[in-house]
Amino acid sequence: MVDFDVEEIMEGFTMCMTNDIDKIREITGYEPGKAFIYGFNEDGRVHRECVETYGVDTPGEPVVCATDSKNFHIFPNSMEITNEILQSEADLRLKVYNYFIEYCNNNKETFDVIKYDPDNPDKWTKLQMSKEENYKNKMIIDEIKGEITGEGCGKINRNNKVTRGLYKYLPFYFNGKIYNINFMRFYIDKDNKVNCIFKQIQFDRTMKKYVNEDGICYPKTYENHVNKLDKLIQDNKGKNFCYNPPVAYEAKEDEKAVEAIVEKFVEFVKKCEEYDTK
Repeated sequence: MVDFDVEEIMEGFTMCMTNDIDKIREITGYEPGKAFIYGFNEDGRVHRECVETYGVDTPGEPVVCATDSKNFHIFPNSMEITNEILQSEADLRLKVYNYFIEYCNNNKETFDVIKYDPDNPDKWTKLQMSKEENYKNKMIIDEIKGEITGEGCGKINRNNKVTRGLYKYLPFYFNGKIYNINFMRFYIDKDNKVNCIFKQIQFDRTMKKYVNEDGICYPKTYENHVNKLDKLIQDNKGKNFCYNPPVAYEAKEDEKAVEAIVEKFVEFVKKCEEYDTK
């Protein structure tokens, strides 16, 4: 049973969203696939559970692709599952955000972090600001708190809290590029369908506003890119790309997962920047 209020949800979306599968295929070259949740079973073993998705597995009015960004949005059709994912992501985003600042402040070899002031006198966007000489090698981040942590598909409001909250991420602006920590992992399967795994981490680097702006960048595997980061960067020099870091979304000790995510992300950014200067 689908338990979304379709009319209410659809009010929150703009004309740049489409649920037309033929149009999505024409624009991106791919179709929406399945949604999974990554986690642990009662025995403490890792498992990947497939969940029914709204509009893909069941009829409805799904919004599964943004025509401007070419980003996919695949939603579970269970409100209970959706709410659990929302809360989990929100908690982890804020912990990662706070620990990133702490980690950089305590490690001089990382980044000089600057919180973006939306009222800056030059009216620069964050990406514009990161290109300015005065902000070279400065990591620009948002001033964010609580449930508005991250960006994703716009601000949370009454009409789109459920759907838009699922795809919020943490953006970091550095030397004219955007580095993102995503709390869900997209991948393309052998049938050329885009699938999403909630509760898995994915990093990406984009030279533009959206990672898929110049074409779909999702990897063709959901598995971790173990010992493959250098090759990914070299193969995508000057291009947008996604990276599946070998880190856990959650662990028995929450702080260990948060620390690992931040440390791997710092390594990701630094390695990308090193290759860009060669």
